[in-house]
Amino acid sequence: MNNKEKLLQKLSLFGVLSRDQVKNDLKTLASLARLKFLKKVYKKGRVFYELTEKALPALDCLRKKLLEEAKLKSHLNPRQRSFYKTLLEDVRFLDTSKEEASHFRFLGDWRLNQEPVLSQLQLAQFRFYQEKNLA
Repeated sequence: MNNKEKLLQKLSLFGVLSRDQVKNDLKTLASLARLKFLKKVYKKGRVFYELTEKALPALDCLRKKLLEEAKLKSHLNPRQRSFYKTLLEDVRFLDTSKEEASHFRFLGDWRLNQEPVLSQLQLAQFRFYQEKNLA
């Protein structure tokens, strides 16, 4: 996995990262910014990098990759089949306290069966800022 993919995967959790979280990936940030996938946002004296609408197709590819990984793990791990079945079908009953759940988090939730849309990205970003008391 190259640096762009790693950074995009970090950004896919909530669609936002603080400058502290990406300070070692400045070249990769600049590269994604040139593609118009990122924009720099200032909130209460702090700098954040947000995904833009142009990043949605790339996010969809990442979502599909996570979905395929969940399907594969469902077949390979029969003891955890209930977790993966819930992840793949009805996430309302997903046990988010499990360690595996954090790996499959995508834009603030676990809906891997639906394409990401702009409103979902904006909601994930709002939740991120709300958690940091910056909303």
